Amino acid sequence: MISYPTGVRWRRGDPLLLLSTAGLTMLGLVLVTSATWQYIEPPTLLGNTWFLKQLLFSIVGVVAMVVAACIHPRTIRAFAYPIYGGAVVALVAVLLLGHGSEEYGAQRWLEVAGLPLQPSEPAKLALAVALARLLSTNAPSLRLLGISALMAAVPMALVYLQPGLGNATSLGVIWFGMILLAGFPMRYAVSIVGTVVAAAPIAWFGLQDYMRDRVLIFLNPAADPQGQGYNILQALISIGSGGMWGKGLFEGTQTQLRFLRVSHSDFIFSVLGEELGFVGAMALFAAFVVLLFRVLRAYELTDDRFSSLVCAGVVSMLGFQVVVNVGANLGLMPITGIPLPFVSHGGSALITDLAAMGLVQSPLLRRRLYRFEL
Repeated sequence: MISYPTGVRWRRGDPLLLLSTAGLTMLGLVLVTSATWQYIEPPTLLGNTWFLKQLLFSIVGVVAMVVAACIHPRTIRAFAYPIYGGAVVALVAVLLLGHGSEEYGAQRWLEVAGLPLQPSEPAKLALAVALARLLSTNAPSLRLLGISALMAAVPMALVYLQPGLGNATSLGVIWFGMILLAGFPMRYAVSIVGTVVAAAPIAWFGLQDYMRDRVLIFLNPAADPQGQGYNILQALISIGSGGMWGKGLFEGTQTQLRFLRVSHSDFIFSVLGEELGFVGAMALFAAFVVLLFRVLRAYELTDDRFSSLVCAGVVSMLGFQVVVNVGANLGLMPITGIPLPFVSHGGSALITDLAAMGLVQSPLLRRRLYRFEL
């Protein structure tokens, strides 16, 4: 295993990764404020509890990012399995203790020090860290594939039972992405995809009723325009009405007149599309492209396999969430409740995303420098 220097050299961090992270987080603050502005009377920043909560989450997340960056990769590796175990215990607690609030028919929250915590969010990062340790200490084999699949299946099953199909799928994608980048033969990946496709018809009957309804209404939202198809149709209207430059922040009619529901969380991209237009959407995509490519760059540059695989898990997690959230807003994917990273309102997701950026920066801050790095 690579022995990193013990000291943190901040100048060796990735400034583009930091800037894209900061830009997306600040954009999220602005969009959450605009999406909830119509609920405040009189409209003021200090009176907007959604803005204040998002600001608090951002501050806590930045602290988590700095702390994660300061922790030595060797220490993260040593505590990988206990972190995973703690995440599993938290997911079990959600099911057994019954704390938290019912949200859209799902029990997903725990109260920690009076604040809501959604354990399925940090569980994604915990799984990535645990898989990174497992995969970095063993040569690729069919046995290792099975063990890693079992490790992913435990939190996936617990999250699905909440129920939470979107986050359960995210955990599966993290596992699959790490398998792809861990050096397993491509025939394993092809077999996994084939098995999933073959099992899809059987899995369909195992879905809960509301999950099947979401898929069916995605295929034809006009079938229930005032019910389950309402959000999809209003999101498309919002994005389409933004045009090239948008209507301006706090000026979107779909958003400010409350036609667009849950606009501060699941449909935050629709707010951006309406108020900042095509140009704003392209700026958002550019920021995500920079961020994801810089995480992949960290995957290539880090000096040990464990840290590289952590980066693989992070890029799989964030990339999947971006595609699914934006796809749902554009009517290209079913609505799953997956937030837009760094942008959607929500403490657990934002803090997890920022902590993930700290884990990516950690090995970079201690790496050996090579010539011709970009």
